[in-house]
Amino acid sequence: MNKRDLVKKQIGKGAMQCFEKFGLDKTTLEDIAQTVGLNKASLYYYYKNKEDIFIETALREGEDYILALQEKVQQKKGIESQVAYYMQARFNYYKKVLNMNRVSTDTLNKILPRFFELYDALMNREKLFLSELIRKAMSTGELVQANPVKLASVLINISDALKHSVEQKAILKREADIDYARSLQDMKLLIALIFQGLKK
Repeated sequence: MNKRDLVKKQIGKGAMQCFEKFGLDKTTLEDIAQTVGLNKASLYYYYKNKEDIFIETALREGEDYILALQEKVQQKKGIESQVAYYMQARFNYYKKVLNMNRVSTDTLNKILPRFFELYDALMNREKLFLSELIRKAMSTGELVQANPVKLASVLINISDALKHSVEQKAILKREADIDYARSLQDMKLLIALIFQGLKK
């Protein structure tokens, strides 16, 4: 890792501490600079604004988390157990990121286009990982023939839809806390039903 990347990682770590403490909206570049031990002008050398820091850092942390999670999943026995574990853990991770960084509508509108551009790339890698798990289960005879790519895509898309649905309801009702319990139960039921139908 070169010096620039090391400094960016340090800035990201300090920024996430600030975002967790103050929230994205209330955190200033001055807060981040102070936490990292740099002056505010130095931050502009690496990032245009705090939203760019948040997006890059959140997604880098997300990638690290997902890679570590994928290693843990390989240790589980059985495709249904692997997929259920993976989907619940990723759901909880993204829920944690959202809850730590509740932001205003204006800020969301600023960050979402760039966030989704980068998130889509991460999601495609997640779908590839799940499709490989499914393909392996088919090759060992654990599952009947299915389309692994389409099934992986459906699992990720439905998980995200369940999460977004409960978030939207909470925003519309102006609730400070979001209860994801029902969405997680729905996800578990869906996984059980899908794999029950695909097992030999």
